[in-house]
Amino acid sequence: MKTYIKFILGLSLILTSCTKDVLEVASSTNISSETFWKTEADARLALNGIYSTLSGLEQNYIYYDVMSDNAYNNYPWEGYKAVADGTHDARGPGVISWIWSACFQGIGRANVLLDNIDNVEGLDEDFKNSSKGEALFLRAYFYFKLTDFYGGVPLILESPKIEHSELPRDTKDAVVSQVITDLDQAFTLLPSNQSEKGKATKGAAKALKARVLLYNNRWSEAATVAQEVMGMGYSLFPNYRDLFREANENNEEVIFDVQYKSPEQGNFIELYLGSYTVGGWSSVVPLQNMIDEYKMTDGMSIADSPLYDPANPYDNRDPRLKQTVSVPGATINGIVGHVGEFGGYMFKKYTEYDETGVVSPTPYPTRTGQNVIIMRLASVLLTYAEAQNEAVGPDTSVYNAINAIRARPSVNMPPLPSGLTKEQMREAIRHERRVELLLEGTRYSDIRRWGIAEQVMNGLVDPGGTRTFNPNRDYLFPIPAAEFDIEGTALQQNPNY
Repeated sequence: MKTYIKFILGLSLILTSCTKDVLEVASSTNISSETFWKTEADARLALNGIYSTLSGLEQNYIYYDVMSDNAYNNYPWEGYKAVADGTHDARGPGVISWIWSACFQGIGRANVLLDNIDNVEGLDEDFKNSSKGEALFLRAYFYFKLTDFYGGVPLILESPKIEHSELPRDTKDAVVSQVITDLDQAFTLLPSNQSEKGKATKGAAKALKARVLLYNNRWSEAATVAQEVMGMGYSLFPNYRDLFREANENNEEVIFDVQYKSPEQGNFIELYLGSYTVGGWSSVVPLQNMIDEYKMTDGMSIADSPLYDPANPYDNRDPRLKQTVSVPGATINGIVGHVGEFGGYMFKKYTEYDETGVVSPTPYPTRTGQNVIIMRLASVLLTYAEAQNEAVGPDTSVYNAINAIRARPSVNMPPLPSGLTKEQMREAIRHERRVELLLEGTRYSDIRRWGIAEQVMNGLVDPGGTRTFNPNRDYLFPIPAAEFDIEGTALQQNPNY
């Protein structure tokens, strides 16, 4: 596979996150297995290289909602629109190959660390164990991502070799089994609290394991593991809007996030989300279909609630609507009556846009240091609620998990009505996941694992046209076409590509 051939060229390729001072001491072109893996600094550099792959992979995860019924992207060259339209194939758009190559790059880097870190003499034992745990956690994350998007993939647990390019795909079940094994081992090695922000912890390993189990319909196991995370000391941040602001990153709700630092190691999320008026690109904008999902403050839908007024459609809505989205006519950065492009809406979540004061428009372009949240307590509560409901039905613990999220002080939505059937609770949980986790990279996975993608995508009209989803093909990404250009490959393509 192309990814592995790149890795065999030398250890310098795993060190793209090298700091300037390290590179001045030893040029990356001279790094080799003979000169590297001598000091703790070498091990730290290798570990940071794995995290660097993660930050490159997930800085665009807000675009995943574009591929679902949540959001729209107007620009084909950004690499996601064709998936939403159902016109993608093995040669594109870019996301088809980006996720594949980034994940295998991260896996390769993790394997190199796991194979070599014991060779570093005099290494602090706690640091060594934590580094191994982090590498196992990240390898599990990358492999989980691959199974979610592509199904079964080659399972490689050693440093990259040329012959890996000829390996066939392992089954999805085999890869998931290894992911669980890696996470269990990582849990034994990781600390409960890290001295460095953004590094994997025991809580992160458990939370990821719960998500993996959930995505693979292992309901009882997922509920058990999620419940363990719920007892590990995390708590809901009181303000939903502020939860996603840079000033509050690494707060008590966050279990694992990807770290960015403005401007040198920042991301462009605010630029992608902002409207033209505030200096953004309007790359990811909410669909009307998503806006309509938000219920009224009485807990009823806009179709059923007496509170809904078509003349004032954004009043008396779930407060998360206006904490997530700038609706037409809002004041943003001192601009009164702001209206976003491609439907009139603009995302505020993950931005610093001000809703009341007079603030200068955002510079163009801009990098921000806002971290990307991968797992937080609310997502674990939702994992528990779904898994427990599927396993045993809507018992008290399921209500408690969902109602805790709805009772967040800045949200304060009414509790779910009592007496729901299992099917009714399932729909309530799916609604809550869609609203609470909007822009957090979960909806595209959710509609596919629930088997409802063709129902919610086919015929959906967005500002660019009408969407299609082929259930005989589109539940998985194709294996990137470039992988089949390699002589000797034993890979087989996913069906109907």
